[in-house]
Amino acid sequence: MKKVYSDKILNVLNTDLFDNRFLFDYIPNIDNRVVDVIFLSDLLENRKNIDVLQKVAEKPAMYSNVYSPKDELEIFKELFDNAIISNKKIHIVWITLEEEVKILEQYYTSLWYMREDINCFDPDFGEPIVTVSVKIENIMWKWSDYKAHRDKIFFNPPIRESWQVKAMFKWINRWVIAWIYISEFTDEIEKFLWDCIKEEKILSMTLAKTLYYNLESIWFNWTKKELIINY
Repeated sequence: MKKVYSDKILNVLNTDLFDNRFLFDYIPNIDNRVVDVIFLSDLLENRKNIDVLQKVAEKPAMYSNVYSPKDELEIFKELFDNAIISNKKIHIVWITLEEEVKILEQYYTSLWYMREDINCFDPDFGEPIVTVSVKIENIMWKWSDYKAHRDKIFFNPPIRESWQVKAMFKWINRWVIAWIYISEFTDEIEKFLWDCIKEEKILSMTLAKTLYYNLESIWFNWTKKELIINY
């Protein structure tokens, strides 16, 4: 078995060197008294569109607008602007929109985190006022999956259109999204993560950073768990 760190992959002592397993650390939940952790789902719930929800039984893809992108972006901008003005560090959990990460990308560019040699950002996530995470379900599924899976994927924040999902992958790999939130590890999630590594949608060390190591820089308290992915 091989342990994946933020900057290296090492064989685990007393395990078979030739087995097909990657070992990652991940954080199922966070608690912190220094950094305000804000869940977009809590704020979006106050803007839930009941009229749209009533039409979802016939047109399940409309669920994406039960919690509209417009409302989410408006909430994000307000949180971001207030944090910058007050100089109060926050972590926003469960973004889903390209527009949100573009705001963050511009902010990280102004902090000189962009590295031209690798065309990625290289932030110390303990420094910026605003950091963000994405919920794993919001990169596992896409808008076109509503027809087949219906209420199985009726999440808050909701699954967005394919191009929005691709944007989340882009900014995970450009090291702007700090964390991938996994509340409960399942076989389905294991398969998804291994497909991401196998298809190089997310490199293994990038995945290790966004599951655990980036959060070390944000002064979070946590209960660490181990995640084994068979490959």
